[in-house]
Amino acid sequence: MKRTTLLLTALLLVPLPSLADAWLKLDIATAEYPPYTSEDMKHEGYINHIIEEAFLEVGVVVTYTSMPWEEAKEATLAGKYDAMSYANYVREREKDFWHSDPMSAESLVLYASKKSGLTQWNSLSDLDNYKMGMTEGYLFTDELATYLRDADNVKKHDSDYENLQALIDGEIDVFAIDELSGWYWLQREFDKNERAQVVELIPSIKTMTSHLIIPKNSKDGRLILELFNKGLEDLKLDGKLKRYKKLLKDGFYQHPDKPVNFDRR
Repeated sequence: MKRTTLLLTALLLVPLPSLADAWLKLDIATAEYPPYTSEDMKHEGYINHIIEEAFLEVGVVVTYTSMPWEEAKEATLAGKYDAMSYANYVREREKDFWHSDPMSAESLVLYASKKSGLTQWNSLSDLDNYKMGMTEGYLFTDELATYLRDADNVKKHDSDYENLQALIDGEIDVFAIDELSGWYWLQREFDKNERAQVVELIPSIKTMTSHLIIPKNSKDGRLILELFNKGLEDLKLDGKLKRYKKLLKDGFYQHPDKPVNFDRR
């Protein structure tokens, strides 16, 4: 009997709310994107905690392997991992991956170097004459992905930290980042004078949703997607997603050696 059929049979026969023991183990690729995902944090970060608990709701245990984001995506697509944590919703990714139901929603913002004189923007074309930083492999929105792909004013770096450093040093003028991640990195790695060199532009770009992504070429991919969505819905109904978000803002998941005071945000 095929593995998928066995899994479906088990799912139908076992009453999910009373599952005590795991009947399935999944390997998930993840990347360093604190405070959402990090192998140095409790539960490997806020988002990975949600994923872990959602799968436990349906009797599934997960293990994480951390690697660079682009490498994690390619390894998952190649079938080395069952899913990847995590990705914002980007339409062009749908040809290869299923997006789970959203786990959280965050604001995507533009940071500018104070030296640039920028304080606000209306459209991405307003930024054509400014040097824009980009983290290798990250696609936040379809519109931004298209702009970054076609623009000739883009400078790529390997991490958000490197882009923020380039922003402070004046090597780039503008950088798009998740609002909480940007604030977290600035508070954790830069001093007060360095942070003063960074301006958050008005308005924010948009609200992004975060998702577990599952490769469509996986024979069990659809089942994994449905299992996760079922567990995630249970967490929502129990009020646990709100609790995990509060833990995030209370600093529960952060790196123990470099704590950030979230109360000041």
